[in-house]
Order: sequence, then structure tokens, then C-alpha cells
Amino acid sequence: MKTFVWSLPLLFGLNVFFAACDEPRREPTTQNATKMSDGDLEKAIRAKLESDVQLKDAKLDVDADVDKNEVTLSGTVQSQDMRAKAVDLAKSAQAGITVNDKIEVKPAG
Repeated sequence: MKTFVWSLPLLFGLNVFFAACDEPRREPTTQNATKMSDGDLEKAIRAKLESDVQLKDAKLDVDADVDKNEVTLSGTVQSQDMRAKAVDLAKSAQAGITVNDKIEVKPAG
């Protein structure tokens, strides 16, 4: 009977020990699964730009680098307001993104 009483805490302790030993081998899945590619980020920004009535027909190029968390916008728009809106929409595509604004403003005329 004494052997049985002492074996319960021992078995419980071994169970906890082996469960803890298994923990470091688990690979983090959330970080790798949610990382965007450059193309994914470019598509997300283009979709935001095309959803805006004023920017839909603007000739804007998007070049993304997710490793640097940075996007470059280039091309031409008709006003400073359109330029600012394009930059704001690009920033809203991913938290903390840096937008390099190389957009030229050329009023229609």
C-alpha cells in the first residue's frame, strides 16, 4: 500500500516533467502563417487604391518590401489631396508600414 501511495506523486511529477520537456519543440505557427509576401502587400494596397473613386483611375505603381516593412508609391495624380489619400490608404494596409511617397502631382489641363 505504501508503494502505491508514493507512486502517485511520482507518476504525476513525471507527467508534468515530460509535458514541460515537450514544450520547446513546438514551432510557433502564428508568426510564419500570417507573414505577407511582397506581392500580397502590393495587392492589398492596390485593392485599397482601386476601391477609392478618385484614385481608381490614377496611374500609380506600388513596390513593397515586407522585410523592411516599407512601400514605395510612384506615378501621377491630379491633386495634393489625391496624393495624401493614396499615402494614407497605403499606410492603412499594414500596421507600422513606412510609405515612400514618390507621387507626382500634375493637374489635368
